Amino acid sequence: MKLRYYAITDKGNFRSHNEDSFLSVDSLVCGQTHGESETVRQLDTEEFSGLFALADGLGGHEAGEIASRVALEKLAWMEKAIRPIEELPSSGWKNLIRKINNEVNTYGESIGKPKMGTTLVGCLLGKRKSWIFNVGDSRLYHLTKEGLSKVTVDHNIGEELGSSYGRNLLTSCIGGGTKSIEVDTFDYSGKLSPGDFILICTDGLTEVLNIDQIEKIMREHEDLRETCRILSEEANLRLTRDNHTIVIIKIDSV
Repeated sequence: MKLRYYAITDKGNFRSHNEDSFLSVDSLVCGQTHGESETVRQLDTEEFSGLFALADGLGGHEAGEIASRVALEKLAWMEKAIRPIEELPSSGWKNLIRKINNEVNTYGESIGKPKMGTTLVGCLLGKRKSWIFNVGDSRLYHLTKEGLSKVTVDHNIGEELGSSYGRNLLTSCIGGGTKSIEVDTFDYSGKLSPGDFILICTDGLTEVLNIDQIEKIMREHEDLRETCRILSEEANLRLTRDNHTIVIIKIDSV
């Protein structure tokens, strides 16, 4: 599989600092007021697996920016330590993410921040297998010729009730002093086609742009950098009250 990718993060207009972090293959960006990939980069998964993830530190808790950074650092380390990670079964991915939860809790306790927590969402695009995983309410979308669809399921009260009420009340997160977490994993092998896009984002984007508005922007702009920047600008223009992070991956060939 050959692909291109770009990522952007912004603290938005209302927060004093950015508690989001993102990981794109070998680049980890944490807590920047505004941060972007250096350039649109290419990857051939015949040579290297592509690990993409983001984490949204919980703003209502202490040290969210530390929690998001530590979660992605642990994920990146495990991706290098477990070879080939793409061959893990679903249960293996869930155990890996639960281990990250334990590591974040342990680190939080060691620095006197036992309640620090974060969401986690991402994908591993490999030579033979592809995986999607999430904990919390950050999202992953898949854009095809037919339309934009949400792959992940939000772990919040609103999702459970089928209501707009409780959308900001998480039922699962990484850290936060929680010992038992809900982890979703999806075997996405064979489900990507040339010309498809993957969008990974935090709720700072989706609280102000619905799925149709996001799809319209993605279809109107071919350049990944431009698309990320326009989505970020739209989030700020619509007065999102949270940090927002956006990772877009284009599948060139499979």
